[in-house]
Amino acid sequence: MESLVQDVRYALRTLARNPGLTLAAVLTLGLGIGANTAMFGVVDRLFFRPPAHVVDPDRVVRVNVTTTMPPYGTFTGGIGTYPRYTDFRDHARSWSGVAAYGPATFSLGLGERAEQVRAEMATASFFPLLGVHPALGRFFASDEDRVGAGSHVAVLSYEFWKRHFGENRGVLGTPLPLGRSVYTVIGVAPQMFSGVDLWVPDVWVPLTVAAPEVMGSDVLGPRTFWLGGVIARVRPGIALADAAAEGTAIYRSVYIQTGDSTATVSLGTVHDGLASGTSGGAKLPLWLAAVSAIVLLIACANVANLLLARAVQRRREIAVRLALGATRGRLFRQMLAESAVIAVAGGAVALLVTLWDGPILRISFLGASAAASPALDLRILAFAAVAVLATAVLAGSAPAYQASTPDLSSELKSGEREGRFQASKTRTGLLVGQVALTLVLLMGAGLFVSSLRRVDSLRLGFDPDRLIMASVNLQALGYKRPAIDALYERMRDRVQHLPGVTGASLAVGTPFGSSAAVGLTVPGRDSLPRVKDGGPYIAAVTPDYFHTMGTALRRGRVFGASDDVGAQRVVIVNETMARLYWPGDDAIGKCVKLGGPRSPCREIVGIVEDARRGSVTDEVVVQYFIPLAQTDSVMTWPVSALLVRTAGPSDALVGAVRREVQATSADLPYPTIDPMPRRFAWQLRPWRLGSAILSVFGGLGLVLAAIGLYGVLSYVVSQRTQEIGVRIALGAAAGDVRRLVMAQTLRVVGIGVLLGTLAALAAGRVIASQLYGVTPHDPVVLSVAVMIMVAVAALASYLPARRATKVDPMVALRYD
Repeated sequence: MESLVQDVRYALRTLARNPGLTLAAVLTLGLGIGANTAMFGVVDRLFFRPPAHVVDPDRVVRVNVTTTMPPYGTFTGGIGTYPRYTDFRDHARSWSGVAAYGPATFSLGLGERAEQVRAEMATASFFPLLGVHPALGRFFASDEDRVGAGSHVAVLSYEFWKRHFGENRGVLGTPLPLGRSVYTVIGVAPQMFSGVDLWVPDVWVPLTVAAPEVMGSDVLGPRTFWLGGVIARVRPGIALADAAAEGTAIYRSVYIQTGDSTATVSLGTVHDGLASGTSGGAKLPLWLAAVSAIVLLIACANVANLLLARAVQRRREIAVRLALGATRGRLFRQMLAESAVIAVAGGAVALLVTLWDGPILRISFLGASAAASPALDLRILAFAAVAVLATAVLAGSAPAYQASTPDLSSELKSGEREGRFQASKTRTGLLVGQVALTLVLLMGAGLFVSSLRRVDSLRLGFDPDRLIMASVNLQALGYKRPAIDALYERMRDRVQHLPGVTGASLAVGTPFGSSAAVGLTVPGRDSLPRVKDGGPYIAAVTPDYFHTMGTALRRGRVFGASDDVGAQRVVIVNETMARLYWPGDDAIGKCVKLGGPRSPCREIVGIVEDARRGSVTDEVVVQYFIPLAQTDSVMTWPVSALLVRTAGPSDALVGAVRREVQATSADLPYPTIDPMPRRFAWQLRPWRLGSAILSVFGGLGLVLAAIGLYGVLSYVVSQRTQEIGVRIALGAAAGDVRRLVMAQTLRVVGIGVLLGTLAALAAGRVIASQLYGVTPHDPVVLSVAVMIMVAVAALASYLPARRATKVDPMVALRYD
């Protein structure tokens, strides 16, 4: 122990004599370790950390069903209907409990003071299955969660209780107006409890009570497929495969008449499905974790090279100590102690980095609810400690080994005067590794940036900029279609007179909103083409819809005021529908029938450009439009959205639109009003996150590689001072000296670029699924990455080379 303390003290004194090198090494490792620690917080929550307050989470599983739906393919998802959940609940013997849950959005209060709350509808078995205990009050019981006879009770999340009620313990019994009903608060969940998902709801309400109010009276029937969240607790001693087999048998025996005889039930861990709700799914955070590890390797190589250069400068000192009786093991420990001190100091810097970028990464990947979790906890600190230890070994082993094994005879004979250049395979290998790893980062950043540019440049079939979409959930308050349509019409009248508004229209079915399909037949066609995206999808719109949306008319005309209830029924189709349904013919003037072959003809009067429906990368969407005034009995759905076109930036008018909408009626619930780009921003987030973080990490790796090249080459130039002086004295020109010095670095860079290119091509194939519109081996991206790497390396080597040309031969010959 005493020798260890001496080694640390000696390391501190030695490092203090080289503050510049020490500071550079500490900051380098701090950034590398900090990036890894912050990314670990994301990966840990997605794949390793057990859900908060859940007892024995290894026995809790998610219940999914895999079904085949010709011609669309095979799909894996939730069980679908509430009766299927009750079948599992009543017949599964391998499961000690089963629970169902699903998300919902409620308006808390009405009018101008209304606010939106996120709820989770859950069965009464949800809380007991997870083994969670309330922080205050109780959870709802089975008699409060009965079909047709339940109770309007609510359990608050701890965070909502703190935010909305100021942690008032007298909240029990408080009425909570949610949607059309008033719920009574009966309990508060423990802090940070989120069930088995990432997001923390504001409230939990009984599923059988709330679901019919939110989605209609038939939502608990066998034909409404909406139930995605079902969890079960497998009994101790029962294998998951056996429990899944029992679930499959139950599912098939009950629903064989519906065509589900080949369906298979699968049981996943509580972590399965978490990443599907994140930005980019599971692959993106895993890849970025790998990228942060590459940055740490570059940092370790950089510090190792700095320590190697300093160790070579101290080789005579080390040789003298060995000659005086010091053991090689003791010298190795002392050199490793220096690396450990630097790594510990870098770890302290890393914690500061984690406090800063950890919350940013967690919010980016895990959502806003993750902001409440601490930036540092015992698991993250433990990971940081392991990273510090690994860094100390990685960065310090090679310098410590080389410094502790000198050739005593040559070093003691050399004296202080050393004119020869000594190449180091270790140092060269570290430089090659830095260049190769940096090129991999640059290539990854380039691929994600190219993907983002291509996605951003996609034409969506409408102009999302300067477009606002407003919707109000009036059905949850019991409004019927005529009243809903009338309220939306009044909203449009108020909004379209706002300064800065150039158009306003109403629609049933909108891009990145609700979609609907109605049976459609084409006279003379026995069957219609099918596409993977389904459809054809229908939308009912007011005449000014296409102007408001910015959708281009290809042929024919758009709807007009004369297309009312008493006029000839008309329809507008998109380009894909016109091409697939009437190949080689003009769709204008053709007849389509909605609702069956006995329905009246609707004449196609226009063809508009294709519009993306639910995904910005949709390839084929079949869609058609009818006038809102001519829906007749074909569409029973009310108006679902008010669309507003603005003259300036849409963000500036969101507040004004909200005020006008809420002022329409004092009984309106909280309206959802967003600029249209916000409706699909979550789809672009994987590419934005990938390009931003990879660009930052790539830039960091590039800076570290440049510092490493510059530092090592500066050392080499100082080591070859006498040689360079002799060359200049013998008539070597400045250009010859520059080429001599730079050639060595560029040879190393060339090898690193070659190895990095091979590694980047291999890694690119793995991340191909994360890319869009660009191949993993895109030659342009690779060429740009190589040029950036070579240019930075050339600059890093030019500065020492330029200094070498300034060597005075007389001074160099006297150089010690």
